[in-house]
Amino acid sequence: MHQSLDGAVNPMTSTGTKTEDSAYERWQQTVAARYKDRSFVARNRSGVEVEPVYGGLDRMGNEAEMPGQYPYTRGIYPIHYQYQPWMDLQIIGFGLPAQTRERMDLLLEQGGSKGYFDREAYNFIFDMPTSMGYDPDHPGVRGSIGDCGISVCKASDYEVLLAGKDLAKTTVSLVLNAGSPAMLGLYLAAAKRRGFAFDTLGGNLTNYIWDFFGHSGGTNFSPRGSYRLVADIAAYCSQHVPLWNPLTISEHNICEAGATNVQAVAYSIAAIIAVNEECVKLGIEPDSVVPRFGFHVRYGENFFEEVAKTRALRRVYAKVNRERFGCKKSGSLQARIHAQTAGSLLTVQQPLNNLVRNAYGALAAVLSGANGMTINAYDEALGLPTEEAVTLSLRTSQIIAEETGAVHVSDPFGGSYYIESLTDEIERRVFEIIADIDDRGGLIACIESGWVKQQVSAAAYQWRQEIESGARTMVGVNKYTTDEPEQYAVFQPDPEAARLAIEDIERHRRDRDAARCSEALDKLRRAAVDVSEGRAIGSVMENLVAAAEADATLGEMQAILHDVFGRNK
Repeated sequence: MHQSLDGAVNPMTSTGTKTEDSAYERWQQTVAARYKDRSFVARNRSGVEVEPVYGGLDRMGNEAEMPGQYPYTRGIYPIHYQYQPWMDLQIIGFGLPAQTRERMDLLLEQGGSKGYFDREAYNFIFDMPTSMGYDPDHPGVRGSIGDCGISVCKASDYEVLLAGKDLAKTTVSLVLNAGSPAMLGLYLAAAKRRGFAFDTLGGNLTNYIWDFFGHSGGTNFSPRGSYRLVADIAAYCSQHVPLWNPLTISEHNICEAGATNVQAVAYSIAAIIAVNEECVKLGIEPDSVVPRFGFHVRYGENFFEEVAKTRALRRVYAKVNRERFGCKKSGSLQARIHAQTAGSLLTVQQPLNNLVRNAYGALAAVLSGANGMTINAYDEALGLPTEEAVTLSLRTSQIIAEETGAVHVSDPFGGSYYIESLTDEIERRVFEIIADIDDRGGLIACIESGWVKQQVSAAAYQWRQEIESGARTMVGVNKYTTDEPEQYAVFQPDPEAARLAIEDIERHRRDRDAARCSEALDKLRRAAVDVSEGRAIGSVMENLVAAAEADATLGEMQAILHDVFGRNK
């Protein structure tokens, strides 16, 4: 409650009670004398009212929790960055595999691409046709080939991209939407061809194959079909590729679509609930797959709220998996988080300001205890990042790690009256949304009815109205603007990428064993039908690998999966 700070109302406490002659009472008297009849009202993006100051009474009755202890509010490790720094995973991907390989080598030379346990780590983003599961020669996609990511459509593309790399000492993140299942098949087939055992391969798959908001143009899978596919991939990986993380819930994408932080965390947890429920329905023990799930979280809009939402996400995740699904493994209760700075907040106006936005977003992620980090390039609002911009993003992470002292203490905000209270409030609101989703029949029903999309669209519209009216400041856009022309170098991918990609896939189809490929695709279709009907879970992923080995293309495999599991509407 926010009223005049004249001593009539206690504006700080909702959970505790003040004592006579307490420090708070003396503070309140000072405020009443100095700021008589004045009021303070502030709300963060999620609508949480922020008090002018926080004290111990805001946390009264809450027991102390240490890092590495359930429910992991303060982090999943007792000691974190002191012994295990975050992974630097700058986004890589443009043009053809050989062209992206040049950028990979640059980042490695500059001290990036560092994963855990002396593994190299790469974060691949794919062009829109690939992300949606189309081959380069699919009608209507030519203008997008290699434009905003790398074009990959067959197993041999990975042999070019990762030539000479020891895949047993390399972690790859495959960031794409509907094409995720078939893309993993291509990667595993390429690794098998080179003689690497599946149980040595490490990496992450976004597997973001459903669509909350319709922003993927109708090319993602149907909600019900997508959750069945996610369960199939998770079951296969738990048995055959145990170091692989088969699902990364993209809280980042939900925020980028316009959701508030509270909404994004709630819908992310609801997605985990839906996946777990699908696994239980199919007889898959959640504890066998959940430890390899993770989150992709956005940072950069409100510094303290971003820290608090991360702590709340970890806490809610642990409680839901233990109390709702009976998970017992510690790995099932520990939310692993890959951080990325906010792309939707990067501005064309005064783009150098984006360096500052990215730095603060990255610092919030570090103080939240994120496990991996992608810092966007400052010029991404203009086009694909230049080498200079990518290097500056990497240097931002390195400065935070090496110069600020942020890595010396686990959860340095632990015990902060403000952060702890905000964490509690975000948790409360997240559980309210989850309860609402349950009452509406679960997340799948809420996606099918359009309810989730409506909620996110309303939040996005409100944000846009606030920017346009000036109620919300965006420096350089609606305040502190300049009319001086600005010129910045913009990276241009190879204009010949589309022609070369199409020529390559035409050659590939001519040279492969057509009968062998056709037989493998027929087996994939039969396996997909079995899985869609609840039989032979794990066989879709098994047959995707086999089809990729037989030189089937991404688009050919994707067409079968879409036929069987449906598209979103």
